[in-house]
Amino acid sequence: MRIEVSRSTELDRWVADRDYLKSTPAGARLRLWVLDDTGERIGAMMWGRPNARQLDQHALLELTRMYLVEEAPKNSESKSLGLARKYIRKNMPEIKGIIAYSSTGMRHEGTIYKADNWFELGRSKVSTKGWSNRVGRENRDASEKIRWVRTP
Repeated sequence: MRIEVSRSTELDRWVADRDYLKSTPAGARLRLWVLDDTGERIGAMMWGRPNARQLDQHALLELTRMYLVEEAPKNSESKSLGLARKYIRKNMPEIKGIIAYSSTGMRHEGTIYKADNWFELGRSKVSTKGWSNRVGRENRDASEKIRWVRTP
């Protein structure tokens, strides 16, 4: 398994077509394809600035989307995270920490992050506001989120 950098928003569309949220956030700083041993695309990751504005927007990188196909080999998610961290360490030395969130509403309890030695920093409160202040937007997953962090 390996990763490949993408400079195209084709990756965004690929993820949006498959991910349960059916969308991708704007402004990805890093897009990575996940490829199997034959070079077939089995997944993708998008990394961007932290969503929480009070966090350091330059020294931190947030995993904003990650999707791997069901047929991906066992442990592919945590292996992909390890490959991404290696890339970030080598090519983005300004990044001192990485963040990800898992949705308890989707029964994502952070197994892949635990397997890659991330630690739980905290949990969000359940949101009831949503995106009602923006036309055409809605909060599709307002469940509690677990914040995971680690060094690249």
